[in-house]
Amino acid sequence: MPRKLLWPLAAAAVVLAAGAAWWLASGEEVPAPTTASVARPPTSSPLPAVSTATAGDNAHAPDPLLTPNLLRIFEQMLNDSQAKDKGDKESLMAEMRAKIDKYLPPEWRVRALGLLERYIDYRYALDALPAASIGDPAGLRRILDARASIRSRYFAPEEVAGLFGADEKFDRFSVEKLEIERNRNLTPEQKREALAKTEETWLTPEQRADRVATTAQLAVGEQTAALEARGASPQERFAERSQQYGHEAAQRLATLDQQEQDWQSRLSRYAAADEATRAQLQAELFTPQEALRLQAALEMRAAGEKKKTPSPP
Repeated sequence: MPRKLLWPLAAAAVVLAAGAAWWLASGEEVPAPTTASVARPPTSSPLPAVSTATAGDNAHAPDPLLTPNLLRIFEQMLNDSQAKDKGDKESLMAEMRAKIDKYLPPEWRVRALGLLERYIDYRYALDALPAASIGDPAGLRRILDARASIRSRYFAPEEVAGLFGADEKFDRFSVEKLEIERNRNLTPEQKREALAKTEETWLTPEQRADRVATTAQLAVGEQTAALEARGASPQERFAERSQQYGHEAAQRLATLDQQEQDWQSRLSRYAAADEATRAQLQAELFTPQEALRLQAALEMRAAGEKKKTPSPP
């Protein structure tokens, strides 16, 4: 029976999905965000341009091809594959050779195809790993160790570091964080200290900053929901946000509040109109970009109102 390749990989996806959940669930450990961190979007960067420097100049420079973004490109290529049987490696690689120039510069074609072929073999090998249980830190550690062992069979150390290093560190951080949170022998203060040490060990400064920004966004959302629920006045909102996030951040959030109220007001006018006048209102009340969100916004509003309606006895 031919092997069947599954995109994305189940074993790796479980660990990373669990890591994302633990990343967000920080609780009391989250420091108050600075103004710059509020509503900071996640960042990503494409593969860098091919360097024209000499080999001597780049003797100690990172290899621009060996980055996690190359694996994301591989995943996109494989997800877009038209092969009926992705377990047929020969047919799959023939398709990849025909399309790789659409994704990568021609200077990288030969090396990238070699890496892609080994990456496909690596993914086949991972199929043998057991399913991961998010609630079992020891089991997750065993899977991470097994995955690292398999990588070493298919990739050189510098390839492992460049392609998988960032995700590997994040996974290790995630498992350690879960162990800390579930350790009943630690006091809350000891857990905070252990978590800080784990972050310092495994996360880059950029990852730590992103974590603070992400958890800050969640905290702002929860606070806003609580303010809405109790009908807090604009003055009360500003005072509480200033105390927690600072004056400038509170001003920015107040502006967002006003923009949201304006959007909801215009949306209510549009929703209450009959079909004959909606086209005119759409042009009158919304920008072309906002008009693209109308249908989804109306559906979300209807779903929210349905939840608020009590079920008949």
